[in-house]
Amino acid sequence: MIVGIGEIAAFCAAAVWAFSTLLYKRFSHHLNPLELNVAKGVIASALMGAVLLFTWDSQLPSSYISWGWLIASGIVGIAIGDSAYFAALRNIGPARTLVIESLAPAIAGLLNIALLSVYLSATAWLGIVVTTIGVVIAVKPSQKLPKLDKETYRKGVLFALGAATCQAAGMVLSKGALNNDGISSLWAAMIRLAAGTLVVAMIVATIKHSSLTRAITLKGIEGKAWLFAAVFFGTFIGLWLQLISVNNTDPAVAQTIFSAAPLMVMTMSLIRKEHVTRAMLLGGVTALVGIVLLLKG
Repeated sequence: MIVGIGEIAAFCAAAVWAFSTLLYKRFSHHLNPLELNVAKGVIASALMGAVLLFTWDSQLPSSYISWGWLIASGIVGIAIGDSAYFAALRNIGPARTLVIESLAPAIAGLLNIALLSVYLSATAWLGIVVTTIGVVIAVKPSQKLPKLDKETYRKGVLFALGAATCQAAGMVLSKGALNNDGISSLWAAMIRLAAGTLVVAMIVATIKHSSLTRAITLKGIEGKAWLFAAVFFGTFIGLWLQLISVNNTDPAVAQTIFSAAPLMVMTMSLIRKEHVTRAMLLGGVTALVGIVLLLKG
């Protein structure tokens, strides 16, 4: 079994993302999804910029191609992908959205072949499939979900598929940049996040029911401490670890490990003595078997 820096960083990214979701639950914000996307992007970009200045990191991209890969990754993965994810949550809820999001690792594997001509072994593909099945079993709701009208359901599914595709594409595009240049993972994360945040900010500035000023200043918003904590772990640390992971392993492998984050949320819930179903436990074990196969591949 091969577990390198990339795989360890992916596990850590999944863990901090899982922890940040618990913090977000405690944050009673008055921001719409696009405003929240801008807020967390601005805060995390400022933190990354401060670290880059403090460490005098000079490993910027040296070619226009690498800049293009990273900017495209931010626009596709963060601006479009995160916005589509929030839209899916609004239309079909977290349970259905998470099930569809489980397709991201397989999509990343296919895009890796199409864009970078990198192929995984049969064992690794088996690991992706088994992990996906495990996550689906774990996140599938135990109770019958409320019925939705066809239009809302159709839009929600399309948004969720779009989110999974864009997030997978963002990982592969980042790998393309990191393959072509000696870029530090923090600079790659900074450029990617800044590009995605700028695009979302431009959209917020043109929408009547959104306020760019409120998103940036957080004036009148309650629970700022929880928001800062969630952004620090989930976006600043999490995105940095994701780029370290993608820089040191295959994007499909990294995306598969990232998909285990919901299982880590369930593990935290178990530690906190919250209700965990048999399906969650079965799905968690299945996903763990899949990750072992993936690492062996």
